[in-house]
Amino acid sequence: MLVWNILRYQFPAILRLREKTKYNYRMITNTSLEITPKTWIISDTHFFHENIGRYCNRPENWQELIIKNWNDLISPDETILHLGDFSFGKRSNLDILTEQLHGKIILIRGNHDRLGRVRYESRGVTIVNETIYVELDEKVKIIFSHWPVVPLDDGVINIHGHIHNSPPPAEGSVLGPNHINMSVEVRDYRPWQLKDIVPGI
Repeated sequence: MLVWNILRYQFPAILRLREKTKYNYRMITNTSLEITPKTWIISDTHFFHENIGRYCNRPENWQELIIKNWNDLISPDETILHLGDFSFGKRSNLDILTEQLHGKIILIRGNHDRLGRVRYESRGVTIVNETIYVELDEKVKIIFSHWPVVPLDDGVINIHGHIHNSPPPAEGSVLGPNHINMSVEVRDYRPWQLKDIVPGI
């Protein structure tokens, strides 16, 4: 099975280093995470966030729809990388979700993921506070993040969430064709395997 080298870095470090050289990132090798072309990806589920349905024009049964789609596609032994804003509210909401949802969850912390590391890990969720950089070879370099990463180096793909179904402005957008939005509103309210997001890998 193809397993990629996974390197993590903190976004502020990129900004500081980019002033000196365009291509030198501060990266920390993390061998505890495995991301393959068969890894499932999803973002911005916002479970238990009552107002998100109205804000983003979600269907009436959106939470049940996401859970059904998730469990129909993912088996308990598969990995799902969640790009942030998993759920809202009480600690017990996380308990309910982790009892229902299939798969081994890796969660990149989004702006609404406010529980502590110990709480997430006690429920089997691996919490990551940084973006994740994956390098398959010289041609395939992917950054997984909650917020879109800008500026983005040539040839690097950024798979992100956060912007939901808000289209970027027609002119002057900082997002380009290598930014791939995985927010559920624009992805049929379901997870996708990486090989289907980036064809040919």
